[in-house]
Amino acid sequence: MRRHLPALLLLPMLFATAATQAAPQPVDQISVIVNDGVVLNSEVDARVADLRFQLEQRKAPVPNDQQLRAQAREQLILEALQLQLADRNGIRPDDNATNMALAAMARENGMTLDAFRARLDSTPGTSFATVRATVQREQVIERLRQRRMGERIRITDADITQFLSTPAGDELNRQLDAQLKQEPAKPAAAPKPPEQQYLVTQILVPVEDSTPIKQQARLAEVAQKLLLAQRGGQSPEEAIENLKGQGSDAAIEPLGWRAEAQLPDLLLQPLKRLVAGQPPELIRSPRGWHLLWLQDRRELAQADTLLPPPPPAPTTVVTQREVRHILMRPNDLQSSEDIRQAMTVIHQQLKDGADFDELARLKSQDPGSAVKGGDLGWVSPGDMVPEFDRMIGQTAIGEISEPFQSSFGWHILRVDGERKQEMRDSILRDRARSILYARSYDEELGAWLRELRAEAYVDFRGQR
Repeated sequence: MRRHLPALLLLPMLFATAATQAAPQPVDQISVIVNDGVVLNSEVDARVADLRFQLEQRKAPVPNDQQLRAQAREQLILEALQLQLADRNGIRPDDNATNMALAAMARENGMTLDAFRARLDSTPGTSFATVRATVQREQVIERLRQRRMGERIRITDADITQFLSTPAGDELNRQLDAQLKQEPAKPAAAPKPPEQQYLVTQILVPVEDSTPIKQQARLAEVAQKLLLAQRGGQSPEEAIENLKGQGSDAAIEPLGWRAEAQLPDLLLQPLKRLVAGQPPELIRSPRGWHLLWLQDRRELAQADTLLPPPPPAPTTVVTQREVRHILMRPNDLQSSEDIRQAMTVIHQQLKDGADFDELARLKSQDPGSAVKGGDLGWVSPGDMVPEFDRMIGQTAIGEISEPFQSSFGWHILRVDGERKQEMRDSILRDRARSILYARSYDEELGAWLRELRAEAYVDFRGQR
């Protein structure tokens, strides 16, 4: 239920592939069957053009067409699987969020929304409706990922305490103090060298704890072969392609630009040693073998920008509300409409005098709060996802809300009380939690996507 940092999604290259898409196309064929859906050859063609454009823009080596098509198919398979899962979980496009994203895209291109729409509709091979649908798909996938990562990533109080004892924690503390005093953050007592950012890509050869010893040894050999191939001048795509069929789910994972505070120590120390453009270093972690290579490095503008600027916090005294809720989620057997109707029945039972705590224990699908009669404790503004946050504010003390929907499912909440609370320590720890969450996000997301792919029915058809 708590809000987490979202992962950044790349919007499509809107105009880069228009000419390719506008060229005469043969009769479309199915490229891949994904569970009960399909990926078409035309979709693969468009994604190949996007991938090629992005690599050329970065002046990175461009794999051959066969390797690019393999990458494009895998991306589209994963997107299809996530959209199917989102649909089963009742995650639907949010028109307001889509409109805001399109308006932001228009501003970034120096246009009004109407001019942006006209530009897209006049560009061969694309349209405003197509771009809108793409944005909605990306937003649905992002909401699904937020939900799944919120369930998988666990940051303990001990993790936060440990982080706050590090130099990065000291920096976060100073930033918060300066912000509360409405003054610029003072530099640390001793001058620090400029902080580094690293542009990182890795190949991960996953090794699970339950993997038999012999298979672990084979996967270690695969990792060594990948390393030798890289040192021999092969691209990551070529190295993986040449090792297909050796029992490995090795995958390329671009990590993008990362500041030192955003990297776990396991990856940071090798990156400090590596020289941009040189062959990667092989590292073993609890998740498997990492081939980590550095594409570029740069210095941050100021030494004190180790951590992202925190959000405004003019005061640490906040108004909290004591909240209980009942949560029900759509699933393979019950649609979002089925759940809405079930929650309407529960709401009527509560209005007729049923005990909220008892119904929460019996009906709620939030395991953390259900055992406590739906109790979420004292909640500060901004703690919850926006839909939940708004409903807390709209519900009077002692009252029960109407059923409402968030990215987690359908809720009914009750507000039991209100208080003023000094929150400096909680604010500090919440920000530390967000930093630790961001550090874990990419690795955990990659693990979840591999699980999703392994469990899916995928049948390749009509490959070119």
